[in-house]
Amino acid sequence: KSPVVSISAHVGPKESISRRHPYNFYAMLLTLLIFVIVFGNVLVCMAVSREKALQTTTNYLIVSLAVADLLVATLVMPWVVYLEVVGEWRFSLIHCDIFVTLDVMMCTASILNLCAISIDRYTAVAMPMLYNTRYSSRRRVTLMIAVVWVLSFAISCPLLFGLNNTDVAKCSIANPAFVVYSSIVSFYVPFIITLLVYVQIYVVLRRRRKRVATRRIQSLSPSPSRPLPSGAILPSTIEAPAVPQLLNGQHRLKRAFELPRATATGDEKSALKSVAKGKLSQQKEKKATQMLAIVLGVFIICWFPFFITHILRVNCLQCYISPELYSIVTWLGYVNSAVNPIIYTTFNVEFRKAFMKILHC
Repeated sequence: KSPVVSISAHVGPKESISRRHPYNFYAMLLTLLIFVIVFGNVLVCMAVSREKALQTTTNYLIVSLAVADLLVATLVMPWVVYLEVVGEWRFSLIHCDIFVTLDVMMCTASILNLCAISIDRYTAVAMPMLYNTRYSSRRRVTLMIAVVWVLSFAISCPLLFGLNNTDVAKCSIANPAFVVYSSIVSFYVPFIITLLVYVQIYVVLRRRRKRVATRRIQSLSPSPSRPLPSGAILPSTIEAPAVPQLLNGQHRLKRAFELPRATATGDEKSALKSVAKGKLSQQKEKKATQMLAIVLGVFIICWFPFFITHILRVNCLQCYISPELYSIVTWLGYVNSAVNPIIYTTFNVEFRKAFMKILHC
């Protein structure tokens, strides 16, 4: 029997209601969290599908991450709420295996999507010419999303084939070897790869910033005077005819001197435009990278306590992990699914505008 049922069997009706009240409150809070996650991530998917400006390689990977969060909220979290409130699993072992497989798969998909996003950002920053090829970008993003979801299923599917030797009433991942394997492959390895890629991105951006600063200094400093070759004619030495014969000739002479100047000005303008465009593109890439680094940081803060607790709970017999602590770190991980849309709204103007347009604000 569940804790709630066993308590109510030994106490009066009023005491039973007061004991049940916290469970109802938790259930209400957790159900509200599910709705927030669904609402936020549906907004992300709608924004990218509607707004052409948001249809970029990185944003398609963000949609893949949003889909993983949506599936967590709809296929996994309702069962976790059920276990929190009822206190035991009252369905079959097959249903339990499907539930824990989906739980591992969606968490793995989230971190692998973040890993794919970091690789995409590195390509954008370090290899812009390759990144901006539309055809190769589409192929690359399709391949990356496919690899993320196939790997996520491959990592979690052993649970479907009887590897999990859990007590049916508890329905948790009780195989110590699988807990270590899934934690390392699903979390620690992708996290280390992603962190190394972001460090490399930082190094590339820093080198580029130094290079730009050096060029700016060189362009501002006066160039050393070089001796003019013999016979060179300076503009000041060219003399206009003393008495022009015809007004037409005078006009032609004036045009001959003015045209090169106008052409040079036009070239300078186009050069300045291309430099400004390049700077703007670099700034956009830098802002996008910073936003996604924040997404990664929040993911680590939310999930790192769970993966440490998860390994200790099953493999460390001397360690006591209370059910309350385990529940807190589990739900902290799920909270991450609600945070990502808030980060996009705060740090990305285009996402913010798209959300406001969808909500008619």
